[in-house]
Amino acid sequence: MKPVLTNSRAVSAGPALARPAKVLLLVNSLNALGNTLSNIFINVYWYKLTNDMSQTLLFNLASYMVWLPSFILAGWLSKRVDRTKPLWIGSVVQMLFYVAVLLLGSESPQFLLPLGLMYGIGQGFYWMSMNVLSIDVTEAGNRNWFNGINGAAGALTGMAGPLIAGALVESLPALAGYATVFLASLLCFALSLGAALLLPKQAAAGVFEWRSLLGVLRHREWRYLSCAFVGVAFRDGVLAIAIWLWVFLATGSENATGRFAFATTLLSVASFYLIGRFGRDRYRWRYLVLGALLMGVSLLGITLHLAAWTLVLYGVISSVARPFFDTPFNTLTFNAVNRWDQGGRLRIELMVWREAALSVGRITGVALLYGIYRWGADGLEASLSLFLVAVIAIGLLPLLFIQRAMEVQEDEES
Repeated sequence: MKPVLTNSRAVSAGPALARPAKVLLLVNSLNALGNTLSNIFINVYWYKLTNDMSQTLLFNLASYMVWLPSFILAGWLSKRVDRTKPLWIGSVVQMLFYVAVLLLGSESPQFLLPLGLMYGIGQGFYWMSMNVLSIDVTEAGNRNWFNGINGAAGALTGMAGPLIAGALVESLPALAGYATVFLASLLCFALSLGAALLLPKQAAAGVFEWRSLLGVLRHREWRYLSCAFVGVAFRDGVLAIAIWLWVFLATGSENATGRFAFATTLLSVASFYLIGRFGRDRYRWRYLVLGALLMGVSLLGITLHLAAWTLVLYGVISSVARPFFDTPFNTLTFNAVNRWDQGGRLRIELMVWREAALSVGRITGVALLYGIYRWGADGLEASLSLFLVAVIAIGLLPLLFIQRAMEVQEDEES
């Protein structure tokens, strides 16, 4: 497998997006709103019903473990039928998940494993298609702009969703607020599915090439990127779950948790927009270093002492820093896929490989945190501190691998 180098002169230098790219942004924004309304509070909901952090982590661990097989199946389906079909399937399964949660009500903690599996299947199908289509509907000249808008939309929904959900949960009696929030998420996924039906058909790409998938590690650039994916997912997989539960435990209030999400995510809106709109490729490495270092710094406070003020410190610093890392890293990844996918023939296989590496990181990180809460109650504070030190260190390692991947890319293009 050899890289296919794109002629930079043939690529539009402007940020203009075609209609399919705009529709895809709408699909993902609606999906993101559905997720952000409930992602934080579905975990809080189950913690309140069980008073056991490990049970909530078990749900997330189950979803991560089935995510990869679902992603692979979606990739196979995309090559045999149509690249938009997994997007539809993922949206439908996400809707069914919230239907199940609403029907089960307060009995839902008894079904955390099957619910986790259902959630992971929906996410796996949805994100395989979204990642592939994000490359299909963009090009090198506008991919930074697309990722910047997508990041800003994600930040906006991440700001509005928890704020609305937290207010609803506390203003309505008993668990009625949670049911209302889950119903709103269900509506968002339905609208996202409706928008997805407007996407033009993306022709199937033939047979899923398992040999090419397994041969990815023969190439230095992808070996380095794979290691970077593992480190990034180890850090982000843990923080995406634990931070919000810790905020709720520190404040004891869903409304306060929602306001915290609103305040911190507000900072990300401007950061994502600026890096997407005005970021320059020649400064990509500087953005990556700045973002990774600041995210590590943001965790120092809660590593030493887990309290409301250290969580606020984390939220402020990380919300500004994350776009500086995520936007150039996503662009670097998508460009690497574009260079090695043999004109689109191996695009899905490369995205599946990326997801495999990400899944290794997520599963490892959440499994370790689950073990700490499940069996380490006696020395919980010390164990969490040591674990967060590991999160900081592993979160910085991707810089080393990204730098080497960029050097390989420069050598091949020279």
